[in-house]
Amino acid sequence: MQSGGAEMLRLAAWRLCEAGIVPCMLIHDGILFELDNEEQVAHAIEIMRKAGNEVCEGLDVGVGVDQKLVNSARYADKRPLAKKMWSTIMRTLGDIGAMPAQKVAL
Repeated sequence: MQSGGAEMLRLAAWRLCEAGIVPCMLIHDGILFELDNEEQVAHAIEIMRKAGNEVCEGLDVGVGVDQKLVNSARYADKRPLAKKMWSTIMRTLGDIGAMPAQKVAL
């Protein structure tokens, strides 16, 4: 099963690039995009669905959008440990002068 998932992701990424929809990165069993409009989102979903169908020999593979961030929004993990880690990273970057110090709420 794991190798089938990897093959679906590889095939989808390849076909997306051929269609001019270049992924920002592959994340475990998902793909991160930076897209301009809903038509691109729909096209990317269709390409991924077809790749899964091909690899699974006709089985319909569900493809959906997990998160949509618009207008320069930033993903924020809601888990307490993740919030603590992000706070530590941001504080450290401020302490060493890599970016302006800022308050980060937990």
